[in-house]
Amino acid sequence: MTELLLIRHGLPTSGVFDPGLSPEGTIQAERLAAWLAHEDIDALYSSPFRRARETAAPLERLTGMTATVLDDLREWDTDVSQPYTPPEQIGTDDPRAAALTEGRYEDFVPDLDWDAFRARAVRAMTTIFDAQPGGRVAVVCHGGITNTYLATVLGLPAMFWFHPGYTSVSRVRRMPGGRIVLHSVNETAHMTAERAVDAVA
Repeated sequence: MTELLLIRHGLPTSGVFDPGLSPEGTIQAERLAAWLAHEDIDALYSSPFRRARETAAPLERLTGMTATVLDDLREWDTDVSQPYTPPEQIGTDDPRAAALTEGRYEDFVPDLDWDAFRARAVRAMTTIFDAQPGGRVAVVCHGGITNTYLATVLGLPAMFWFHPGYTSVSRVRRMPGGRIVLHSVNETAHMTAERAVDAVA
C-alpha cells in the first residue's frame, strides 16, 4: 500500500505572481513539519510554485530529504493569468468572494479548462504512486489540485467541493489491488495541538 499525504501550502503573500509564504504561512509550515516528523515519511514531492516549495522546506530539514519538484502539481493560477490573492483576502465586492461564501467553488475560476486540469491532477498523483510503490509520501501542492483529485477518486461531478485549510492534510491510499481510496480530508490538528509521542525508555 502507498499513502499520499496531499498537503495544501501555507498562507502566501498576496497580489503577486508565484508568491512565497507570508510570516503566518511560515509558522504554519513549521507546525506542519513538526507534526509530520513523527510519521514515517518515505518520500517528499512539491509543486514548483514558491508557496509550495517554501512549505516543503521545513519538512526537508527535519527529514533530511529533498523534495522532488513535479510540474503537474502546480495550481490553476498559471492557467488564468492573474496575480494570486488568498481567497480569504479577496474583497467582498469581488464576485469570487460571493462564489466562495455560497459554496460555488468552481465559479471562483470560471475560465479554467476543467478537463485539462482534472487530467493533470490525476496524472500527477499517478506519477507519484507509480514512483513510490509502497510507504508514505508527503505531497505539498494546492487546494485546487487536492479538490480535483479527491473529487475524481470519489466520483463527484463538482471538481471543487471543499475549502482546504492552509497546510491541511488529506490522505489517499493505493491498495495492493490498485484501487485508490480516500482515508481523510482536511486534517488541521497540527495548527491547534501538540502531538503526543511515547517516551523512549
